[in-house]
Amino acid sequence: MTDYREIYNDVVEKDHRYNLAENSPGFRAVVQDTDRLSSISGRCLDIGCGVGFAMDYLSGPTFQLHPFGIDVSDVAIEKAIQRIGAKIPNANQRLTTGSCTDLQFEDGFFSLVTCFDVLEHLDQADIRKAIAAIDRVLRTGGTFFGSVSCRPSGVKDLHGDNLHRTVQGVDWWIEQFQPDTAIYDGKRKQLAIWKRKLASPDAAKPATATAKPPVTKEVAGHPADSKNLYQKIYDDNPWYGNAEEGRCPGVRLMPHYMDWLTGRVIDLGCGRGQTVEKLREMGFDAEGIDQIKKHPGMRVGDITKPIDDIAKFDSAVCVDCIEHLYDDQVEGLFANMKQVRRQAFSIHNGESTGTGQELHVNRRSFDQWRSIIESHFSISEEIDINENQVLYLTSR
Repeated sequence: MTDYREIYNDVVEKDHRYNLAENSPGFRAVVQDTDRLSSISGRCLDIGCGVGFAMDYLSGPTFQLHPFGIDVSDVAIEKAIQRIGAKIPNANQRLTTGSCTDLQFEDGFFSLVTCFDVLEHLDQADIRKAIAAIDRVLRTGGTFFGSVSCRPSGVKDLHGDNLHRTVQGVDWWIEQFQPDTAIYDGKRKQLAIWKRKLASPDAAKPATATAKPPVTKEVAGHPADSKNLYQKIYDDNPWYGNAEEGRCPGVRLMPHYMDWLTGRVIDLGCGRGQTVEKLREMGFDAEGIDQIKKHPGMRVGDITKPIDDIAKFDSAVCVDCIEHLYDDQVEGLFANMKQVRRQAFSIHNGESTGTGQELHVNRRSFDQWRSIIESHFSISEEIDINENQVLYLTSR
């Protein structure tokens, strides 16, 4: 069995080029594809992270990502922690030594997995194991972005063997990955690969109005109706839901839905109440309700249980709340929303970010969400905000 750790500890210690950003294919790749990567949010894993150039870039303010890194070389990981540890929260837990053939993460843990010029360094049998491991830790709807070199390396390892243990052509690599997009750089003889993980054929079929909705597994320790959990999140994370930091989706999406609202408006799941404040500034008679009290002018209540006076409102806003609820709670929320004439609500299908908690306990494809929504409301407009977020303008 090949001792990759021995080989790459030796490389990192002896070859100074390994410690330069200009020699990092991962750093080059993430810089070149900034626009595409900036639309992805959630946890990301860089396999073969080296001293952390790609992680360093992806942790910046341009992205909504929470990077993790893994490398077979403990020397590389030590250097990565020394170099970027101050920028990466919990760096000692997020930067780890390990094998790409046996990733020690839960199934579906990442929204994005990257792996740049790593797999050609493996024996062919290990390449197949690594691809299977990548698929396992990538969530449905998540993205793989990587590259492979299609030529021998100009460097030999400490045993005298070429560092590129598997040299194959473009067609071979495409056969292994079955990518959505493959771009070949003839000068570098390097193949870039993009692939989005789709649901299984059965899971991808839209649910029907009469079908029993799929059961959403409860995330251990994070029940969706935990008032204490959300109180703690808001208390511990002052940026959470803060419009001044661009963290309030209700305010951010307002240009897309404000013309749909009519009459008195209620914001269901109002959080810090900043959406309600903005609506009032625009002349709306608006109120807000949430299970926790973070604004003295908002009401406290459970939006998934009957709201006594809901019928006095003409419009309801509910932005990025539904994915936090289990199926029976969604039914309760929709029952309230159906008491008003018009509804504006969004669903975020990506990872919840930044709080250390996985809060999106109810994930479906947007085709499935549409089928469920259509069984309750008439959809006037469906607006794709980004690949992970859709806004629905509906009426009863």
